Amino acid sequence: MPGRIAVSPELEPKEQHAPTYVVPRERIVSIEHPCIVRNFDNGIKSLGGEPQLKHALEHKVGDSLLNLEKPMEEPQLGLSLRPHDRFAKKLSSVGVQSRNVLMKITVPKRTGRKRKRGSDDPFIMQSETDIPDNGSLTALDLLRSLKDNPDDYQVEAIGTVNEIHRFRNLPDFQLGSSDNTTLRDIAKHALNPRYDSIKNLHIDMTPGAAHIGALTAPPFFIGQAQPYSYAYQQAAGVSITTDATTGTIKTTNKQAPPKKIVIAIAADAPSVPSAPPSNLTSKTPFGSFVERCVADLSALLETRPIMTKRVAQNSLPNYSDTVFKEATQWVSYSFSSGPWRDTLIAYGIDPRSDPKYRVYQTLMFQLDRKAMGVHAAPSTSASKWNRSVRHLSDSSKSHEFTGKAVTNNGKTWQIIDIHDPLLARVLATSTLPSTCDVYTNGWYHSGTIAKARTIMRDHMEFLFAGLEPPEAEYEAVALLPDAIGDEDVEGMVPDASKGARVARLAAAVRGQARMNNKDSRRRVEMEREWKVLKGEIVEGEGGVEMGLRDAVEEEGGGAEAGGEMETVVEEEDEG
Repeated sequence: MPGRIAVSPELEPKEQHAPTYVVPRERIVSIEHPCIVRNFDNGIKSLGGEPQLKHALEHKVGDSLLNLEKPMEEPQLGLSLRPHDRFAKKLSSVGVQSRNVLMKITVPKRTGRKRKRGSDDPFIMQSETDIPDNGSLTALDLLRSLKDNPDDYQVEAIGTVNEIHRFRNLPDFQLGSSDNTTLRDIAKHALNPRYDSIKNLHIDMTPGAAHIGALTAPPFFIGQAQPYSYAYQQAAGVSITTDATTGTIKTTNKQAPPKKIVIAIAADAPSVPSAPPSNLTSKTPFGSFVERCVADLSALLETRPIMTKRVAQNSLPNYSDTVFKEATQWVSYSFSSGPWRDTLIAYGIDPRSDPKYRVYQTLMFQLDRKAMGVHAAPSTSASKWNRSVRHLSDSSKSHEFTGKAVTNNGKTWQIIDIHDPLLARVLATSTLPSTCDVYTNGWYHSGTIAKARTIMRDHMEFLFAGLEPPEAEYEAVALLPDAIGDEDVEGMVPDASKGARVARLAAAVRGQARMNNKDSRRRVEMEREWKVLKGEIVEGEGGVEMGLRDAVEEEGGGAEAGGEMETVVEEEDEG
C-alpha cells in the first residue's frame, strides 16, 4: 500500500505524492502468540491472566540496562499451551525492541456474492463455509480486497509498537501424573486456595515407602531451549528399493566404504583359522595396489610368520593405511588378547603350539609424561608419546630396541626385535614352562616377563629423559629367578648394598609376576566355569573333573546301556 507516515503535521512536505498519516504517541506492546487465537478469553488465560499481563506492561524491554548497579526486572510472559492444567510447563517469552507501526485498515465487508472477474455474469451467492465467521481476514484476503476496492478503504495509524514478546523456545515435555499418588494429592489439596484444603495435604516422607509410585520428574526434559534446524536430506549415494514379494523397503548406500573383516580370535580359542573367510571380497577402488600389497605381505610372512603392524610397515613400501588394512585380512589373523596380541599371524600358524614362537611375543608399554616424571625435566608438552601415522615412521628400524635410543612411533615391541644385550640375555633363558600360558606369559615364566618389562620400561624412561641408564642396577635385577610364585621368598630380595632403586625395581618385578599369575589363574577359572555352564565338563566325586562321555558312562548310560552319544567332548588335560 503506497503511503508515508509522519509523526506530526508540521513535518509534512509541501509537495505530497502519497497520503501522510499521523502516528499517536501511544505505547503498544505486541505479543506474538504461537497459537491461532479464536477465543480471546482463552488467549488471555493462556498468558496467565490479567495479573501476568499487567506485570509485563509495567516494565519495559531494556530496563535492566538503565542501571547496572541495581538492574530492574525485564518483562517476561509465560505461555501455557494447556491453560486448564496447572502442572503444565510454560514457555518463557523473549522481549525485543522494535519500531513497528500498528495500522488499522478498513475494507468493505464481503457480501457473500461472487462472479468471474472481468465478466458481466450475474453474481452468485457464496457458500457459508467460504466466508470467515471470526470477523478477521487473512493477509491474502486483505490484499485481494485492497486490489478489488482501490478507492474504497480506510487507513488509520493506531500507534508505534515499541516492544514485541516472542515465544521461540521449544515446549518441554510433561510427565503424566495420573498414576502418581503424590502429584494427585498435591493437585487436589495444594492447588485449591483454601486453608481447610491445604491443611489436609499429607505426604508420606518415609524413606523407601512401597506405595509410592513413579518418582517426581526432573525440572526439564529438553536440554536445549532453542530448536536446531537439522536440515535433513537424503544422502546422494543411497538408493531405495522395494521387494516385489514382501513389499519391504530396503535402502542401500552405494558410496559406503567396504567393510573390513578383521580376524581377531580369543587367546584361548581352540583352533586358529587356516585361510581367509569365504565371504571375503575385494570392493576397494585401489585395484592393483591391494594385490601388490597382498603379495608383499605374503612374501614377508614366509620369512617371519608373526609380526607387528609396525614391522610390516617398516618392511614394505609406503602403502596407504587403507590399502594396508585391506591387504592384511587376506594373509593374516590376530589375537584380541594374550602374549601375541595385536600381531599379524600367517594363516595356519598357531604360536601356542610350539615354544619356538616365544620370540614373537609382544611387550606393550604406555609411556607418557606421568611415567617419565621421575627423570624428565619440566616441559610444556602434555605428552612425548606421539601416535603418528604408521607408514610415516621416523626410521625403518624403529621397531627394534637396541638400548641406545628409543622412538615414540609405537608402543609395542616383539622379543625378537629386542637387541639390548642385557634384555636379550634375560629373554634367552632356557628355563621355560612345560605348557603355554595363553592369557599372559606365553612360553615364558612370569618372572622372566616381569624382569624384561620392568627393566625395559625403566630403560626407556631414562632414554626419553636424555639420561644414561643404570646398567649395573639392571644387572642386579636380572639375577632374580625366572619362576616366581605367590609365596616365593628365597632370592626375591637383592643385596641391600645395591641401593634403594634396585630394591624398588625388584619389588616391581615381584608385583608384576604375581599379578600375571593371578590374572592367568582367574582366566582359567572363568573358562572352566563357562565350560561347566555349557555342559562340556562336570564335577565327579571329590571334585574331580570329567569329560561329558565319562560322566554319562558312570551314570549307567553309554553304548552298553543303549544310550547314543551324538556329541562327544573329550576329557581335557590338567595342564
